[in-house]
Parts: sequence; structure tokens; C-alpha cells
Amino acid sequence: MENMRSHRIAVGNSLKGKIGELGFFFFHIAHVLNIIEDKHIRNDYPLNNDLDALNYFFSAFLNSIQSIKDACQTSMDIKVSWNEISPNYGGFSFYSRNATTHDGSHMINAGKGLKNYIIGPLQRIDGRGNTIEFDPPKEDVRALCCKMSSEIMSSIKGIVLKHGGKIPVPDKNDFNESIEVAIKHDFMPDFVKNMMKANKSDICSSFDLPKIDRVKEICDSIESVEDKINAIESYT
Repeated sequence: MENMRSHRIAVGNSLKGKIGELGFFFFHIAHVLNIIEDKHIRNDYPLNNDLDALNYFFSAFLNSIQSIKDACQTSMDIKVSWNEISPNYGGFSFYSRNATTHDGSHMINAGKGLKNYIIGPLQRIDGRGNTIEFDPPKEDVRALCCKMSSEIMSSIKGIVLKHGGKIPVPDKNDFNESIEVAIKHDFMPDFVKNMMKANKSDICSSFDLPKIDRVKEICDSIESVEDKINAIESYT
């Protein structure tokens, strides 16, 4: 049980970073789309490398959604459905993430004018060998990613505000234990280990800090991603 608590502490600490990761890949999707649109206007072809990059970032974007979902479940000890993550795009996120990760599919497969699209019906084989067919949303990729990201951030914020208090945060005992682990770790240089041993009481006393507000940290990360979404939406 103690190992599980330590794991939940670590995952809860990482959640804000996973949200930032979604924002990172979202920004790069928008950036590549800008490059593709500019090249279309200039008749600068071919676009093979740019379209590959677009699919690479979109695949990573989908995996970041899965990571956020899993991190919420683990850190808060709750169940989170795809419908809760995104009522309008949850099913698509689930199927397309599996298609990119397990089947190696490139989801963005069509262009019309200056825009890129995912056209279907799309198929993949599930873990039981069954063929699954699903239709992607009709929006172009930029609009799709903006709407998906906005809805996901709103949903995650609601989940965090409701259940985020369940995320365990480290206390003084955890910090003391982390010192012991560090002292025994092979990676730590001997002079650092000796310094930590000699100053252990001072280091431990420095951990008497205000309690970590994990909910605020995560919500701040969400709001930072929402700012990116709003900036991209204003561009369109």
C-alpha cells in the first residue's frame, strides 16, 4: 500500500507536465499546419515531409490525451471514462489513439484546398481480432484539435476540482525516506552522499514548508494550455 501511495504521489506530481505535453504537441500541430498552408499558397511542393511531421505530432497529441486520462485515474484513485474526458470527441480519441499506437496508422489522410482532414470510414483490428470501423469528425485538423483540446481541458479541470483533493502529496516522512533512498543510490556520487549524511537534520527541517496545492498547480497548467488554444483559434 505504501508503494502505491508513493506511486500516486509521483503520478500526481507529473500530471501538470502531461497537460503541458498536450499543449506542446497541440502547438506544433498548429505550427506545421501553418507551414503547409503557406506552401500551398506558394505552390511549394511536395509536402511529404510536412505531412509526415503533422501525423507524428498528431499521434503524440493523441497519446498525451491517454496519458492524462490514466494519470487522473491513478493519482486520484478514480475511474474516468472517455466520455467524461471528452463528450464529443472521446470515442474518436480512443479509437484513433489505438489506431496510431497499435496499428501504426497515419490518421491525417486527406487535403482539400488549404486544409487537412481525417476522412473515413476508418478501420482497425482490436485485441480480439475484431474489425472496428469508425467515422472521424468532419472538421479540418486545425478546428478538430482546437475543439478537442478545449473540451478536454474543460473536462479535466472539472475532474480535478472535484477529485483533485484525493491526490496524495508528500509529507515530512516521505522526504526523509527520499533522503535515505538517495544516500543508497548508486547514481549518487560519494561526496554528495557524505554531505547529505552530515547535514541530514538540516535538510529534513527544510521540508517544513506549506502544503503543496496540487489542484492549483494542475489548474494553472490547464489554463496555460487554454491560452495556447485561444491564441490558435484567434488565428483561424
